[in-house]
Amino acid sequence: MLNQSLSDELPQKPAARESENPTDAVLGMLNLRSAKLGAPDGHSERVAMYALAIGKQLDLSEKTLRSLKSAAILHDIGKVGISSSIVDKLGRLTDREFEIMRLHSTIAIRMLEQVKGLEDSLPMIKHHHERFDGKGYPDGLSGHDIPLGARVIAVAETFDILVSNVPWREALSVERAIQEVKDNAGTQFDPMVVEAFLTAYENKQIPLPEELISDQAGPEPHAKPN
Repeated sequence: MLNQSLSDELPQKPAARESENPTDAVLGMLNLRSAKLGAPDGHSERVAMYALAIGKQLDLSEKTLRSLKSAAILHDIGKVGISSSIVDKLGRLTDREFEIMRLHSTIAIRMLEQVKGLEDSLPMIKHHHERFDGKGYPDGLSGHDIPLGARVIAVAETFDILVSNVPWREALSVERAIQEVKDNAGTQFDPMVVEAFLTAYENKQIPLPEELISDQAGPEPHAKPN
């Protein structure tokens, strides 16, 4: 069975920690992630910036925004438990490799569940690959059964991947990436979150990195990241 054959690949639960600043935990896990994963440079930081801009547009509380930021930074940390031959593969994944890759959100929970202060972030991390139409993973949740923070991260991560150079394709223009997000509202993404993203972008509240502004043809520059 797939789950049995993968059991040895999953990291063991860390020992419970009496007390830990969640910010320190986030930074430590981010350093671990950066050393292992083949994501575009600065991916997690940009996903966090975009997610916060969307969250503010949705009028989320400060407490929820803090949890959202931690979740966005750590959303792919579970990939440290996946073989680099899969994470860094340039070609199309086999069915088995894809099944293994899909475990990263569950692995993340096993890595982080004992970290004090991340309790509200964990559902966002676990479910950021769910789809609004119920065709995502790991649990096939749909609609508002998906935690709102996870729905926000799904849009933020997709936008960043679309406008970034990745091994399998060159970056799309900002305008084309936005159209892709719009086209998938109601299927992959929550239409309410997409609307918040579009409003934040139109109001120049999406903090596009300076290099993205200079590299992409488009409207006048948006706000630089803080």
